[in-house]
Amino acid sequence: MIKLIRYIVLMTCLLTCANKNFAQEVKGFELSVNKDTILIGDHITLSVKYKFNPYLIASFPQLKDTVVPGVELVRELPIDTVRNQNIISEYVKKYIITSFDSGHYFIMFPIVVENPDNIDNYDTIMSNIVQFHVNTIPVDTLTYKMYDIKNPIMYPLTLQEILFRIFMITIGIILIIAAVILYRRWKNKQPLFGKAKPKIPPHIIAFKELSVVRTEKLWQQGKVKLYYTRITDIIRKYIEGRFSIPAMEKTSDEILADIKKGKIDEMYSFDKLREMFYTSDLVKFAKYQPAPDENEESFKTAFEFVTNTQPKEEEDENKTSIAEEEIKEETNA
Repeated sequence: MIKLIRYIVLMTCLLTCANKNFAQEVKGFELSVNKDTILIGDHITLSVKYKFNPYLIASFPQLKDTVVPGVELVRELPIDTVRNQNIISEYVKKYIITSFDSGHYFIMFPIVVENPDNIDNYDTIMSNIVQFHVNTIPVDTLTYKMYDIKNPIMYPLTLQEILFRIFMITIGIILIIAAVILYRRWKNKQPLFGKAKPKIPPHIIAFKELSVVRTEKLWQQGKVKLYYTRITDIIRKYIEGRFSIPAMEKTSDEILADIKKGKIDEMYSFDKLREMFYTSDLVKFAKYQPAPDENEESFKTAFEFVTNTQPKEEEDENKTSIAEEEIKEETNA
């Protein structure tokens, strides 16, 4: 009842403000519905008919999602025409609407009418009122029996479902194993795919690098500082790889102290190694010029240190590298 009063008041205000003579010329608008009673959620067709008038231009209503409170627009159909003797006599615009709230509803539209000869001369009038009722689905409370919600029905697994689950579990296990293997290879700085290259023992690397230094003849060319730098770097790398002492980051005194602490000096003359490091420091930092005999002795000390401290199994199995043999021949010569 409140909705009806609200629409009637609105219609009265608009009709009062409209130009009466102008409005009388547009009585050709007619609003209608194809049903006056529906159930909740059912569709109903709302039609707007407009009799053709060459002296007036009227606009059909532009409806949004909500037509009126409680009534929703489902879809809008294209404009249709009615012809009389091949002349357009009427336009028809249809809207499909619905409602999900029970009750009585009233619908009417404001219609804008313009004069084509005078664009500024336009007016707004209200259409006629249509009404329809929305009913709920009746429930017989006397005979209706309430039932509890049923539990989900458990069907036995089919063979296809069992095989699929086994397949997914197998794939998951394979992925986990692959991830663990790849992580370990990455952590150990090995190639992620393919076979890892065999790690060259530190003493083999040291022998090869000492062989290169011997053939370069650096101190004979006056490159004494570079000569001692190369020799001490080779020994530092060897100590780091063989005994896990970070020798590249330490001073000569710190390296010698670690050698004493690790009892590495029992494998080779500690005094000779210390003399080689001290001579190297004098050359690099004090511009000391050693005699040729000192240069040869420093090289021999480095070679003998690697030879005497290499793993015992390498000596027992006679796995001495070609580089070591070359150095021995040159040293004896």
